[in-house]
Amino acid sequence: MSDVFISYARSTAKQAQQVAEALRGLDYSVWIDDDLPAHRTYSRVIEDEMTAAKAAVVIWSADAVQSEWVLSEANRAREDRKLVQVTTDTARLPMPFNTIQCADLSDWTGNLAAPGWRKVVASIADLVGGAAPSPPKRQAAAPVAAKPLEPLLAVLAFDNLSGDADMAYFSDGVSEEIRETVARGADLKVIGRASSFHFRGQEKAAANIAAQLGATHILDGSVRRSGQRVRISTDLVQCANATTLWSERFDRELTDIFALQDEIAAAVAAALKTAFAPAPAVGPIDPAAYDLYLRARNLGFGAELDVRPRIAALEQVTAAAPGLAAAWGLLAVSRALRLRSRRRGPAYDAMRAEVVEPAETALRLDPGCGVAYTALARLQPWASLAEREALLGKALAAAPNEPDAHIAMAELCYTLGRFRETAAHAGQAAAIDPLHVQAAFWAASSLGEYEDEDFTEITHERFISFRARWPQERALGIAEAWVQAFLGRWDLFDASIASMRRAEPFSSAYEQRFEYFNSMRDPGPATQAAVLDRLNEDLARTGTVQIWDLFAAYAVGLEDEMYAVIDRASFAHLFDRDGPPPSGTGQTGAMLMLHPRFHMPTDPRLMRLCAKMGLCDYWAATDRWPDCVDKVPYDFRAEARRLAGA
Repeated sequence: MSDVFISYARSTAKQAQQVAEALRGLDYSVWIDDDLPAHRTYSRVIEDEMTAAKAAVVIWSADAVQSEWVLSEANRAREDRKLVQVTTDTARLPMPFNTIQCADLSDWTGNLAAPGWRKVVASIADLVGGAAPSPPKRQAAAPVAAKPLEPLLAVLAFDNLSGDADMAYFSDGVSEEIRETVARGADLKVIGRASSFHFRGQEKAAANIAAQLGATHILDGSVRRSGQRVRISTDLVQCANATTLWSERFDRELTDIFALQDEIAAAVAAALKTAFAPAPAVGPIDPAAYDLYLRARNLGFGAELDVRPRIAALEQVTAAAPGLAAAWGLLAVSRALRLRSRRRGPAYDAMRAEVVEPAETALRLDPGCGVAYTALARLQPWASLAEREALLGKALAAAPNEPDAHIAMAELCYTLGRFRETAAHAGQAAAIDPLHVQAAFWAASSLGEYEDEDFTEITHERFISFRARWPQERALGIAEAWVQAFLGRWDLFDASIASMRRAEPFSSAYEQRFEYFNSMRDPGPATQAAVLDRLNEDLARTGTVQIWDLFAAYAVGLEDEMYAVIDRASFAHLFDRDGPPPSGTGQTGAMLMLHPRFHMPTDPRLMRLCAKMGLCDYWAATDRWPDCVDKVPYDFRAEARRLAGA
């Protein structure tokens, strides 16, 4: 019999094997269900092993919470007082397990010094007997799934062999096009670009990719371009033993590039024995148009000055290659971003048509072009919540493995107060693209609804790891400061601010946000007066107020004053498709949280703000309610329906 019994859902088989190997590396005997003997009854073996084990590690996940086997094993371990809990995602633990300590291994890659893993080892040492082993008696194996249930492919950035550093955009672009073509297979999971393109040079080792991304296979290669000809060499490698399953070299004219991408994708799918859905036929493409298309992909989103050159390039591409659906979809979403960031210019209807036309063209050429639906969703006014949700739903249906669509839906669900769905979509995005910063951001932001006593420390640890990975992403620092202020953990708040200040100076906008957060620390008369003055000044100047300021007023004890301002303020701009882009409206999600520190939803007056912002209309029309709906001391549904249409 074994020291440690491991319980898990099938979707976390890789993590379970990783935990098992790490514990064996500490000389514990471990039982996991791949050790089942062929001649014994399954349930009897489980019963005997659970009874004999001194510690039972339960690996919680969204699937584990729904598993009768895991729930039964966890309950047995709890009753026997030998339960050790870990979590691999943001799924909320069921009762009564949410009242028991749970170590966070969601970002664990096998590091034996990680805080979450140290908690696990210390608990097992207490249960099995003896001190926690330190250092380990042998190094744990690399975290590669011994028996993967399905292939998980990482398409890496192919090496540029063209002899010209400026051609890197071309090799990266071709790699991304191949990745997207392979990802169209309904049965094949492909890791997103933000993660797979992170690894270059010596970092491309199969063991490293498996450890960092959990990939079972990698597709790597090289691109050499000479004039209008291109040579692509590809290798499909199985990570577990670094075995090359398939290797090929292709020499083609650039006019045949899309046929070549289909050919490579089909070969990969055949080698992995998965389904492959060919991309819509594009036909021969002008090499100059394809070159310009790849350059346009590399031009970043964001401010209008960044979007305009991309739009100009894509307009040339679609004129020269009108059958290229991806270019039309990219043009639509780029124009939508320009429209959302504008302050003046042509009439809205004309600019709106400039988004709708390429989006509809993209969908006509390729119904699976999910980015086109995302572009159409961006056209909607903020308060057109049902319309935005329907379009994002179509984007996910068309491209279920597109992380950006999941991230957009996570943001909308957060706004609507559906935090479990926020966590689920952010988790999906992170599963597809583990190093995608926005997936990490929304996964962390949704944690504010949870009331676990370890929440503050776990959240702080997560944000530290996020910011170490993405030091240039200030939004992560803002998110951590917000969460720690929300929870009243001012020691962690100060540590976060100090860390960010050491990196680089703050802009006035960031200073203003931190001023809001700081207002929650010392809600004295001076602070209250400053917050109220800011609210009234904005109201007098604009006729409306920022959600950030409303939350600050509530946090410093100005509840009655806040609701008086809400009654006087207009939020009509949220319904106006030609109005200025809203600011701070995502914080409606924070207002709908039920956390021990703040209880805004418990006051029915909050519903007056929800009505003014169109939330009551949405809830009443869709019958899709925020997570707090059954936890407040009044009939939330009846109040929302009463105010709908007001």
